[in-house]
Amino acid sequence: MDIEVIYLQYVNDLYRYIYSLCRNKSTTEDLLQETFTKAHIVLLSKEVHEVKPWLFKVARYTYIDLIRKEKRTHLTNKIEGMTNESPEKIIVEQDSFQTLLSLMENLSIYEKETILLCDVNDCSYEEAASILDLKLNTMKSHLRRGRNKMRKLLAKEDENG
Repeated sequence: MDIEVIYLQYVNDLYRYIYSLCRNKSTTEDLLQETFTKAHIVLLSKEVHEVKPWLFKVARYTYIDLIRKEKRTHLTNKIEGMTNESPEKIIVEQDSFQTLLSLMENLSIYEKETILLCDVNDCSYEEAASILDLKLNTMKSHLRRGRNKMRKLLAKEDENG
């Protein structure tokens, strides 16, 4: 599969996933570029059958490498997507996405990542387990706990809002 086709097909999903991990626009763009650079190098030498989960795994490990190097993360309230949608729709989606991300800060890292992969980025359970290097049932447990916590957090948010 051609890297340009892969890029066009998965760039927005990877951007959202990486942004939800680091919450910094410039860092997201750097990690996205590094992810596709690594992907291109590997794809020159071998065929990858399950491209989407493999790309998410590359992005995750690229993010982990950055964290290990910097030992800190940067927070921001601003997200700039790569889209041609109306400004009103973009603002509503950004607000919803920011609310989701802020609520997810109350979850463990595995609960957060399983929700991001399965619910936000539509990965299958098997793909998410592979990306996170977890057994399938362990991943399902993290996902269930994360979803239950999110339901409680959203209900509490509705009461207060």
